[in-house]
Amino acid sequence: MSPEKEGIGRRYLAETRYRRDSLGEKVSYPRAPLYKEYPGAVRRVALSPEPTWRPADLWDCLRRRRSQRQYQARPLRLEELATLLWATQGVTLKSRNYLLRTAPSAGALYPVETYVAVHRVEGLEPGIWHFEIPDFELALIREGDARKALTDAGLFQSFLGTAAAVFIWTAVLNRARWKYRERAIRYLFLDAGHICQNLMLAATALGLGSCPVGAFFDGEVEEFLGVDGLEEVALYLASVGGL
Repeated sequence: MSPEKEGIGRRYLAETRYRRDSLGEKVSYPRAPLYKEYPGAVRRVALSPEPTWRPADLWDCLRRRRSQRQYQARPLRLEELATLLWATQGVTLKSRNYLLRTAPSAGALYPVETYVAVHRVEGLEPGIWHFEIPDFELALIREGDARKALTDAGLFQSFLGTAAAVFIWTAVLNRARWKYRERAIRYLFLDAGHICQNLMLAATALGLGSCPVGAFFDGEVEEFLGVDGLEEVALYLASVGGL
């Protein structure tokens, strides 16, 4: 069966393949800023850039990592959340205009943005927070209890409401597409996968549970975050809570 008859997924794979006879094709996309900021945020909370280290063996964390959907009622400590954020996209080296991080990214462009739906975290009110990487701080962009809305948007998976927090990752397309054109879309999901695995290993090291989620109503999550679904799109979710 030809790719044209197998649906958009097959067509996308076919049309974003690298070929020697077309590698030099030029398609112009505007270059998006390297970082997203919310200057009008309701509140900002600076986090400690030094993660709360807890002795853990990498090989043991790999062996013990599991998707966990049942959580204790206790809130996360702010230090735990900061450590998880550092594990996912913490800056490990400043190189020219780039802030190199704990997870790799194609071309060091880092198109993935991190939002956190806070349900129970000490020192943070419930709401949607944006992780602002250059200053290692959280910006509150939407106040209020997000549990029901997030659970509904997540195909009614109840643990998205019982977790202490839910990480939500989006991608700013033109942050990568100006360089990699249509193939950049492949890289967005690879980047998100690297980030989520870091989260899960760090959660395991801290004695926390986490569960990645790829099934959600894209438009509802994007509307919930206030992103347009065109230039910035929802990619991936992951719940976190105590065990």
